[in-house]
Amino acid sequence: MRLLVLLWGCLVLPGYEALEGPKEISRFEGDTVSLRCTYREELRDHRKYWCRKGGLLFPRCSGTIYAGKEGQETTEGRVSIHDNRQELSLIVTLWNLTLQDAGKYWCGVEKRGPDESLLISLFVFPDVLEGDFHRLGTR
Repeated sequence: MRLLVLLWGCLVLPGYEALEGPKEISRFEGDTVSLRCTYREELRDHRKYWCRKGGLLFPRCSGTIYAGKEGQETTEGRVSIHDNRQELSLIVTLWNLTLQDAGKYWCGVEKRGPDESLLISLFVFPDVLEGDFHRLGTR
């Protein structure tokens, strides 16, 4: 019985997430954003990816980008992804943001059974003012 309680506690207590990173990110049009999703040691050799959340009733990935093998950076369009296995982190960079980039994204790790993933909301605000004075403190 004690073992069952201990296992249950490990599953629901904070700090035992397979992936950790920002939950929300806000930037202006034209900005660049870099984010880091960290993962547990046991996921080091698994395939990592970044994708946009799609689907209404059944969540799915669209525009999936996979990290390259052996730490190689992969770039598709305005997005790059790099799996830094020494630091146990997936680094994703999106540059020249547009309003259409706003949405929900997953940092993910493939594994047997359901993938491990972290849902991240990206907010992109219009760049309505001329000059950079309104951006102070946002980078």
